[in-house]
Amino acid sequence: MSAIARMLRGQGVEISGSDMSESDVTRGLQNIGVVVNFEQLAENLGDEDGENLIDCIVYTTAIGDDNPEFLEAKKRGLPIYKYAEMLGQLSAGMNTVAVSGTHGKTTTTAMISKSFSGTELEPHTIVGSLLPEFKSNYIKGGSLERGGNILITEACEYKRSFLNLSPSHVVITNLDEDHLDYYRDLSDIQDAFISLCEKLPEDGKIICDPSLPNLEPIVEKFGDKIIDYKKFLEDVPEMKVIGEHNRLNAAAALAAVSLFVNEISGAKNSLREFKGTWRRLENRGKNENGAVLYDDYAHHPDEIFAGISALSEAFPDKKLCIFFQPHLYSRTKILFDDFVKVFNTEKNLNSENSSEKIVDELYFLPIYAAREPVDPEISSEILAEKTDATFVENFEKAAEIVREKNSDSVVVTMGAGDVYHILDLVV
Repeated sequence: MSAIARMLRGQGVEISGSDMSESDVTRGLQNIGVVVNFEQLAENLGDEDGENLIDCIVYTTAIGDDNPEFLEAKKRGLPIYKYAEMLGQLSAGMNTVAVSGTHGKTTTTAMISKSFSGTELEPHTIVGSLLPEFKSNYIKGGSLERGGNILITEACEYKRSFLNLSPSHVVITNLDEDHLDYYRDLSDIQDAFISLCEKLPEDGKIICDPSLPNLEPIVEKFGDKIIDYKKFLEDVPEMKVIGEHNRLNAAAALAAVSLFVNEISGAKNSLREFKGTWRRLENRGKNENGAVLYDDYAHHPDEIFAGISALSEAFPDKKLCIFFQPHLYSRTKILFDDFVKVFNTEKNLNSENSSEKIVDELYFLPIYAAREPVDPEISSEILAEKTDATFVENFEKAAEIVREKNSDSVVVTMGAGDVYHILDLVV
């Protein structure tokens, strides 16, 4: 939401809005002239017949139907857009690279933007995380002459929201079963991605790994549009971020930039300095005893495996200690066996110690319910029983455990909820 506010404000639009509390994000918006209210009141929309009339409302689905501002907007008959719908409005007039996929969208989008900084082009970027080097979740593009007509944006598949976009090119990082509280099955998800690719113009490209089994229907239908990002792996420089999954994300980023520039050497140099994004294997420093601290947004089994594999490779001589907060009752229940499998992964199947798990110490926090009601049939305690994990009932107790870890450990808070607050209590 703040990214769209920044983008529109940069185009001279008067913006006002509300949030629940003050933050770096809201302060950043206020610094560029956005009016931010911290109470949700009908009068925040101003006088219905005043000088500063509101043209439209953009809202996040995180708010309830009883939100006073939302109700006032409906009462006045104002045009009302969901976030995804407004993003679609913006993309319609731009050369849009839609970065889709079950995992890796945020990092890949940020990498594309970082890569472009090594070229003469300055596209607009909307990314679903904070970028430490930019102190913002939105990187403002330059003039139209320097690429400001290019939009790099995440394309979220949940509830088919990415179909609001008008893509010029599509990046698909990967495709797995997820959001099964909405989609029927893998085939239903594949159909959604096919619908996105069907929106491409004649000269539009699809950047993906065509060897991925779950992409087979897309490759079969759009074979002439496919660019294999693995062909750019040899161009990926040594980077500050860890993990083979990040090398693949970087390859996809370079493939995307190559659609707009003839020479990618500058893009490669920029990638060397990419520092990652907030909550994507983010290094949070060390505790007082020297334990290395990381935070990761991973909440799907495949994402979790990528994260723990990267950390195990980067810190082979340290114990890996994971604090995992499952995200959504439905996801935990549907993917239960996959969660058990990934957390029971052995260190090295080819070694004599193959019975040792890749995660040395595993702790589960209560499920982060988000938009869902409590489901008594599933819980972190049940998951812990199947993985020999320890259930920790709150962040304070988890923080106590983290404080005790010493320099022989790497501690990771993991999940799409608010589990990162554990480290806020430590460092």
